Amino acid sequence: MDLTWLNTFIMAAEEGNFRRTAQRLHLAQSTVTLHIQNLESELGTELFDRVGRNVLLNDAGRGFLKYAQSIADSYVESVEYVARRAQGYQQTIRISVATLVATTYLPMWVREFTKLHPETEFAIQVTDSTEVLQNVLHQECDIGIGRIPSVYDGIHCIKLYDDPIALVAPFGESEPVDLFRKYVLFTHNHPLYWDDLLLQLRKFVPHVRTMQVNKVHVSIEWIRERMGVSFLPLSTVQRALSMKDAALVSFPLFSLPCARTYVMARKNTNGLVNKLMDLMMNFPYP
Repeated sequence: MDLTWLNTFIMAAEEGNFRRTAQRLHLAQSTVTLHIQNLESELGTELFDRVGRNVLLNDAGRGFLKYAQSIADSYVESVEYVARRAQGYQQTIRISVATLVATTYLPMWVREFTKLHPETEFAIQVTDSTEVLQNVLHQECDIGIGRIPSVYDGIHCIKLYDDPIALVAPFGESEPVDLFRKYVLFTHNHPLYWDDLLLQLRKFVPHVRTMQVNKVHVSIEWIRERMGVSFLPLSTVQRALSMKDAALVSFPLFSLPCARTYVMARKNTNGLVNKLMDLMMNFPYP
């Protein structure tokens, strides 16, 4: 069975039309028709019902589609595997990581680990902290790195570092009370500390105006545009501070919380995954 026949069949099943299938595959329409005819001849059954200029999968076609997709996916995976081996990679570590960490410490961890183990390939999935734990539990990654700790018995969870929370404002601002009269407060860009922080803040600044912006990098960009202020983990704003796109403002009203970053993996994990976790745990954090 020719793999190109399968690819043509999968595309035709998606498009429901041989002409559009030919356009997407950059083939002549007669070639698409020939591929489908060859496949049907080899299988000994028709796969489509012809309805005017369109085609619809019949019962046999719908049943065969999932196997065709599996064969095509397996072929792609096998090619990628050989390509990785040709590049010298021996093992892939899959990491699910919160955005906050992906843009701060993760590049440094990967760079240092690659120096020690150049045969290791990384597959990085950047997501929210709430999704990181689920990815570890469902074995969709080897390591999860996020801001929410795990309480599951089967998951090994270790705190990596504390990250102080700071009041961040547009560059040049310095008076904390005036900030909340002048600017909106961007909130809920971290999964844990905002509810308690807002409750305390409103005791001192009852009429603070808020806007929920659930991504730190968006909050920082809007602060740079002088649209508001926020309480952010210090590690996430170092670049903006160095570029004078934002400023830290002293906050005397009450003690601010501290964010924490955790690494998680299943307890039966070993080998290079454990070595990467050891590197993270022993990394020289400020």
